[in-house]
Amino acid sequence: MDNLKNDYKLLAHDLKTNHRATIYKHPMFGYFVLGIILMLLQFSFMFNVGGFVTLTISRVISTTMIYTVAAMGLGILVGMAGLISLGTAAFVGLGAYTAANLMINFTNIPFTLVIVLSLLIAIIFGGIIGFISLRVRGIYLLVITLAFATIMNEIFVVETPFTGRGHGGLSGVPFPTLAGFLELNRETVYFLVLAMLIVLSWITLNIIKSPTGRAMFAMFASEPLARAMGISLLKYRVLAFIIATCYAMIAGVLHASSFPAVNPLSWTFMLSLNLLAVVILGGSIKPAGIMLGSFVIFALDLIFLRNIPFFANNPQAVIILTGILMIVIFAKFPGGLTRLVLELKFLIFRLFRKWRVYRYGPEV
Repeated sequence: MDNLKNDYKLLAHDLKTNHRATIYKHPMFGYFVLGIILMLLQFSFMFNVGGFVTLTISRVISTTMIYTVAAMGLGILVGMAGLISLGTAAFVGLGAYTAANLMINFTNIPFTLVIVLSLLIAIIFGGIIGFISLRVRGIYLLVITLAFATIMNEIFVVETPFTGRGHGGLSGVPFPTLAGFLELNRETVYFLVLAMLIVLSWITLNIIKSPTGRAMFAMFASEPLARAMGISLLKYRVLAFIIATCYAMIAGVLHASSFPAVNPLSWTFMLSLNLLAVVILGGSIKPAGIMLGSFVIFALDLIFLRNIPFFANNPQAVIILTGILMIVIFAKFPGGLTRLVLELKFLIFRLFRKWRVYRYGPEV
């Protein structure tokens, strides 16, 4: 009987250990840890703990998360389907204007309905551009998406009921209400953005591992070979643009929900270039790589560099430093920041192994 009890204890211990190892190895484990860290940072701002998280830092983190959402959709388009677009900022702006108009004109509209209506618009526009992409390739597709972004930017600055005061944008956008009773404010809307970031990260990981993701990878590798394997280029090209457009529109909805005004100067060609730089600099279509790229492009400047007097007095130096940093990373680590993190990880493991040999001697 005692032997059975001991065997049961050993089995329970092994199962518990394996369960912990399974949790640590889960693809979403790191994202949940990051989510907890970002939550604690916002709580420290709300309750003024430590005083190191200011309103500016909180806003920068929220904005970086919003742009990360848009960049994840662009990563699927560029890194999986092999297509490229310079119209991402225009779709973010369209999502922001759509959400702002709905929340201003229909004060009691459910936030989920705002997202659903924005996604329907995204499906329409993404499908149209996806069909156009069947006719053009390479730089011509780039020009078409750039032309679309230019058209949308000109529409945004015209004074209409949809765009408000034109160059002045839309103001007085209320914060959303969740589940009909949970009214968000300037501080708590941060958690809505964080929750959407985690959910979309999980969706992105599932898309990458799904048959749809594998079909897009095959299309990216060789379109003739993908066609020979029975993969419909029409279906997956259109689907890639729809997914990227949906992510961009959701980012726009989150932006309109987080800030009381929507300004057309926020959705310029430069933002599209920055989002494309995020994808390339990250070096991976996985959310982790996109987050690293977003941190360097959007957050590094406003959180750290602007606190240094030299960079605060010379804003051009920030752009120069960011450009030099990108050149160095691309030259030394062609895989982007993801490759750099892996190299650092392997370096730490090698140093730890050498320290163990030095401390305890070679293993027998």
